[in-house]
Amino acid sequence: MQVGLTVVTLGLYPLYWFYSTAKQLDAATDKSLTPIFGVIPVLNFVCAWQVADAAEAVTDQDKEILFILFLVFGVLSWYWIQSGINQTAAN
Repeated sequence: MQVGLTVVTLGLYPLYWFYSTAKQLDAATDKSLTPIFGVIPVLNFVCAWQVADAAEAVTDQDKEILFILFLVFGVLSWYWIQSGINQTAAN
């Protein structure tokens, strides 16, 4: 669904997803995330690292792997992080 929304919104949905996910992880963890960095070029790498670090707890994946996936194959990182958040919320 995220890929479809990305196409329909002409590439704006990933920015929204990244920002809202960072805010959710910030509220649910003791990490101090700065989600606004996700929409600022170059600083989005800092936010991607912070989100990968915070998402490590809900995905059972290493933060390094999640960060590299953000950079190389974002769709897989979306899937792992969103699935982890959904499973945590369901339990």
